[in-house]
Amino acid sequence: MSASADRWVATGTGPAKVLAAARERLQNGHVGDRVRLTVELDERERAQVGRLLGVAWEASAKAITLGNLRAGLAALDDDLVAVLTRHGGAPDNLRAKRAANLAARTATINAAYEALIAAGWPAHAVDHARAKRWLERANADHVPERADELCRLWKALPSDNRPLPQLADALFDDTHCLDRGQTLGRLAARLLAAAGAAPTEAAEAVDQALTATSWRRTWASFGVLCDEVSSTVLVLGLPLVGDSPAADLSSTAARRGEPLWLTSRSLRGAWRPHDDVHTVRVCENPSIVEAAADEHGTASLPLVCVYGRPSSAAWALLGGLAGAGVRLLISADRDTAGRRFAAEMLRLRGAEPWLPEIDGIFEESRLPELLADLRSAVHR
Repeated sequence: MSASADRWVATGTGPAKVLAAARERLQNGHVGDRVRLTVELDERERAQVGRLLGVAWEASAKAITLGNLRAGLAALDDDLVAVLTRHGGAPDNLRAKRAANLAARTATINAAYEALIAAGWPAHAVDHARAKRWLERANADHVPERADELCRLWKALPSDNRPLPQLADALFDDTHCLDRGQTLGRLAARLLAAAGAAPTEAAEAVDQALTATSWRRTWASFGVLCDEVSSTVLVLGLPLVGDSPAADLSSTAARRGEPLWLTSRSLRGAWRPHDDVHTVRVCENPSIVEAAADEHGTASLPLVCVYGRPSSAAWALLGGLAGAGVRLLISADRDTAGRRFAAEMLRLRGAEPWLPEIDGIFEESRLPELLADLRSAVHR
């Protein structure tokens, strides 16, 4: 300790500015003698600092370095850290603190992802989430809580066709927290999309997860229903039996040879295909259904139109038909999108391509052949 150094500190604002700048540099890990101090001094303050650093420095236009400051204090038999400690407390090692905080945060994040795997989430889905930093991006301060919510959700799936708001209320006391506009809902849908896809297809499934159709389909694949009236599938000549509204509606429409839009809501309850239904043709475009209704009417063989990427209603209908042993003949446009979801439908039990030997990218270009194949043998 040096009384001379303390007297220098007390000379005015110049030394105070210099020591504050030195503290900031040291705390951030910049400790070398060549480290410059960013400090603005007026003429009076420069003279105050010059009492320590010398007249030559004061007269020059040179900046102050930690080496200058250490040398000046050493000449007074003192030390920079000692002076700072006496006048404001020992400098903190902010770099070390930041490193420790980062290590702790990294450990917390890693533990959160491991908790997802421990809860049963597929490893490839969790790996995808980790690579994209989903938990951190959602809310870096609430990573453990978010992981816990996702673990609770996974353990509650698959659900027994429970509406999404009802599931959200049962798990989180908030009917809207799993909505598409909410952080948890979006995160859950992406993770579920990855979980429901093969590892090589997870990235593509995630990219589509928040579109309206994929959103409903993703939740439906885990037994959860989103809004049930906007998810639809078009049918022609497909009578169903059972106590669901779809059974009454489809039977009436089939008797009249009229196309019918079924919703997820109408497919609630028990239903199965009529005993006479053994094969159902599946197309992508409503124009095929309309043309079949115009040309064949009640003579049309059973036809389902998914109208682009299949909705949750379409998957419910096709899955139920496949489960009942119905043979499914699948057609779609042969562009990139059509091939993609046609491949998905062909994974259903009893599914095979419909007229694959007929050329044409779009279904409309194959319309004559499709219509000819749709006409009932009884009416040919």
